[in-house]
Amino acid sequence: EALKKWWKENGASLLLGLGIGVAALLGWRQYLVYQTDHSAEASDLFQAVQTQVARNQLDDAHIQKADIIRNDYSDTPYAALVSLAQAKYEYDKGSAETAIMHLRWASQNATEADIQHVANLRLARLLIAEQNYDEAETLLLAQHPAGFDAGYEELKGDLYVARGEIGQARTAYDKAIKAANGSPSRWLRLKRQDLGSADYGQS
Repeated sequence: EALKKWWKENGASLLLGLGIGVAALLGWRQYLVYQTDHSAEASDLFQAVQTQVARNQLDDAHIQKADIIRNDYSDTPYAALVSLAQAKYEYDKGSAETAIMHLRWASQNATEADIQHVANLRLARLLIAEQNYDEAETLLLAQHPAGFDAGYEELKGDLYVARGEIGQARTAYDKAIKAANGSPSRWLRLKRQDLGSADYGQS
């Protein structure tokens, strides 16, 4: 009798709770399936575009695929990656302005921090080459993980050299060499050496 009474008072709530739990579980599984399929679709589109970029044959059909990735799959890493690929393609063709446009998009919309910082560094390098020093400096002063210190500091050095600020350039190159953990590139060492200084190599 006590069990019947309890069920009468609580049965409906229990069944409702179980129903909600099952629905939530099924909904979560469907979401995971959707996410997997969604990412796979973006990956397939990206590989198609990347293949054409590698062949230096990025036609209108594949440019449209790149646009689809940015518009419909912007929540995946492939949206920023396809912009990086297009930026390289455009730069190799001699269109620095279009390359900068794609790099800006990747920098502002990347869902993965590492991809964002790669985009920042490539964008800053092009901006320096195009003498857009203020925007480059803003990018290079942004917070970033320690693993990117060498890249950011080297480009700061390039920026300061372009501005004629040699003392600051030396400091930035020294920091880049130190951040490279004993294995800086030969090019970085040459850039630092060209600036001269009795303190070179002692930092």
